[in-house]
Amino acid sequence: MKENGFTLVELLAVIVILAVIALITVPLINGTINDSKERLGEEQYNRLKEAVKTYTAKNVSEDCECVTVDDLKKQGYLEDVVIRDPDSGNVISGYYTIKWSDENNQYSYNGPSGSCGC
Repeated sequence: MKENGFTLVELLAVIVILAVIALITVPLINGTINDSKERLGEEQYNRLKEAVKTYTAKNVSEDCECVTVDDLKKQGYLEDVVIRDPDSGNVISGYYTIKWSDENNQYSYNGPSGSCGC
């Protein structure tokens, strides 16, 4: 009488093959996810820098002024999303100090920091 089914050896072979496939694909998927998060963080950080420059061009008329990340969001220069530092992953908030430099006739940007540097 012939029994239908799989032998223990066949089942173990399938389990080993699935384990090998998992060992190969899981690190690849994790690497892709981490790369995507890093690119998103860099893109958000670049948008923040551009928002500060745009704000400066339209609003700053003094030699030194400060603007917060929240102000940039409220005034429409920046999307209302949480912005994280691409290196540390910390939420970016605080003040950007915008100062005029007579040496090279342009504004410099410092920040974000916990307080206004003017």
